[in-house]
Amino acid sequence: MGKTTRVAAVQAKRRLISHKVATADEALAKVNETLDVLVPLAEQAAGMGCDIIAFPEDTLGTIAWEAGHPEELAAFLPRSEETMLRRFGGVAAKHGMYVICGSDTFEEGRVYCSAILIGRDGKEIGRFHKVHPPILEASTPGDGFPVFEAPGVGTVGMCICYDMVFPETTRALALAGADIVFHITMGGASMAGPEASRVCFRARAAENFIYLVSAFRSGGSLIISPKGEILAEGGREPDAIVIADVDLAAGRDAGDAHGGITADFRARLFRERNPRAYASLMEENPPILAKLKDVHVPTREEAQALFADALTTGGDAFYEADRLLSEGKTEEARQRFEELSQRFGTAWIGRASRDRLKKIAEQ
Repeated sequence: MGKTTRVAAVQAKRRLISHKVATADEALAKVNETLDVLVPLAEQAAGMGCDIIAFPEDTLGTIAWEAGHPEELAAFLPRSEETMLRRFGGVAAKHGMYVICGSDTFEEGRVYCSAILIGRDGKEIGRFHKVHPPILEASTPGDGFPVFEAPGVGTVGMCICYDMVFPETTRALALAGADIVFHITMGGASMAGPEASRVCFRARAAENFIYLVSAFRSGGSLIISPKGEILAEGGREPDAIVIADVDLAAGRDAGDAHGGITADFRARLFRERNPRAYASLMEENPPILAKLKDVHVPTREEAQALFADALTTGGDAFYEADRLLSEGKTEEARQRFEELSQRFGTAWIGRASRDRLKKIAEQ
């Protein structure tokens, strides 16, 4: 048995900076207000003996403001990133603890959705750029799956939200040597629903014999063993700290009737791969896309415009309709929800609007 490591997911509450905040300076002040809450949570985790903690995707809650101010990102994002790293870095150095946080970053003229690992000395060890941003996100895709050495803990991999839907993500990180993967997110591991997502999280850990920590915004965080066992789980309580003690050098023993038990089954699993048979995984246009050519998918530009609308004026319109409904102005609210349902389709506003319309019809 090796050293026990206390790992944690901080499932921070949803705190979004409104697109109505007028300037980058005012938005940066809001970033500091958010960090005034998050930094004490990091301090609390340190007081609980945590060696490494992860905050969710969009740690600073800037996504809605960014959607309303795309022309200001080059000036704003480097400042918000510096503020985040300085303040979390102070906690990391004070307590000798690793911290993982996430934010959009502006690098070489491009916006990336990033996860950043801060070391025990408070300095950045490395960062991961989201490889699979969905078409509704305007960030630049990352081009690899780096892993990072965290002395006293092990080899750390990171991924973000939609990355977990692709099995290639955790496999690539595992092949690179990750002992533990931190998934910072606002979503799950499958688009097929909550139960399928839960199964997929467990499968991602078990199929690679890695520890997996998923830090969800607001609730639902998971810590999973290399055999797919849920070691710790967050409820729906925002700002909760989900903790498990793990031995990254153990928990991977497995075998079969022919080979006996291997202490770390990765030693067999990854030697028994047959990459020569995997050519289809590298095709940019595999045969399935030709088969599905008639299935409508919005263009990236259409999806990104709708997403930005949902985070800004569309969101405002939904909450205004909700207000009308609460005030008993049912017919006016119904008309608003019908408009939003058609305008936003399967986006969250469209789905929520249809839920409201169903409730109105049942009254």
